[in-house]
Amino acid sequence: MTAKLPGLIFDQAYEKRIEDQVYDHGVSLSAEGKKIVGLYCAFTPKEIVAAAGGIPVSLCAGSETPFPAAERHLPANLCPLIKSSYGHAVADTCPYFHMTDFLLADATCDGKKKMFELLSRLRPLHLLMLPQTAETPESINVWEQEIKRAIAFLEKMTGTAVTDDNLSRQIRIYNRQREAVESVFALNKGEIPQVYGSEITRIISPGGFECDLGAGVDRMASAVEQIQARAKDEVFASQMKKRPRILLTGCPTTNKKVLFLIEQLGGVVVAMETCGGLKTVGNKVDETLPPLRALAEKYLNTACACMSPNTGRLDLIEHLIKEFRADGVIELTWNACHTYNVEAFSVKERVENSCEIPYLQILTDYSENDAGQLETRIQAFLEILS
Repeated sequence: MTAKLPGLIFDQAYEKRIEDQVYDHGVSLSAEGKKIVGLYCAFTPKEIVAAAGGIPVSLCAGSETPFPAAERHLPANLCPLIKSSYGHAVADTCPYFHMTDFLLADATCDGKKKMFELLSRLRPLHLLMLPQTAETPESINVWEQEIKRAIAFLEKMTGTAVTDDNLSRQIRIYNRQREAVESVFALNKGEIPQVYGSEITRIISPGGFECDLGAGVDRMASAVEQIQARAKDEVFASQMKKRPRILLTGCPTTNKKVLFLIEQLGGVVVAMETCGGLKTVGNKVDETLPPLRALAEKYLNTACACMSPNTGRLDLIEHLIKEFRADGVIELTWNACHTYNVEAFSVKERVENSCEIPYLQILTDYSENDAGQLETRIQAFLEILS
């Protein structure tokens, strides 16, 4: 489906324009000697990269195009996110990976950990050994030491010392970015949603090099003003009020086919509890603590399904349901993502029993082969909510 959303402002053309601007800026900085640092997970503190003078770039990919290249080395029944990320790297079809000088990765799921072993043949790679629980003081101590080791690697690769002052400065900058992202999502807390989820993802994460966060914050502020002006249109407001409000949770929305389909079929994704969404921006880094400790505490508390136990995610989902007045929850699970697929049972239980609203799990991959089936299932779910 390619239905045009009524009143849409931030479309694919907007996203492409911003991506091109950011990419050109990153390339120019690379030419000046700045190191491009590839990242693969929300656990890696971007502040340490920026404090070392590097430019972070997220490399998790959302296209099925590089699968054949990936499957020469990886099993075909592996998570599509892993295959897409690796396939682009090994085939050299991702301009962002092509520009990287080295990589920082986290030992999250088993598939990623083993993929990183192969990826290290292409670029220097430092693997942060993530503790498997975030709920003990010992885990935070371990994670703080892992961040220290990552900093030592960054200093060696960039030739720049990472000081507490630089870390504190970057913490303030990234906290400002988190506040800006929250301000975009906050537009959907009221009785009538003001912005499509498909617009939110284009506004808050146009992708590419993180080389000018201040400009990104300004763009988000400008977007908020445009959205608030649009919300005064009574016809648009009336249309948005009729749309069932969906909280999208689960795997990273690296491929956006489910997000777009929900809204093309008449829903509105008012909030996303996913990597890059409210899971990662909701808690800011504590600026009163020593910077390394503050980073360890904030990032280890990312409510990812690779953690056990992961009750923080269930609590966050329940909080977001209430805060954004969600009518239903749709959970996106990529095929072969065992951590999120197993955890889906607990999410369903919390949503239906404690929050008393409907829940739908979508198990899919990056292809369009199941588009008709997904359309039928999502349409039926939205009709229940209506």
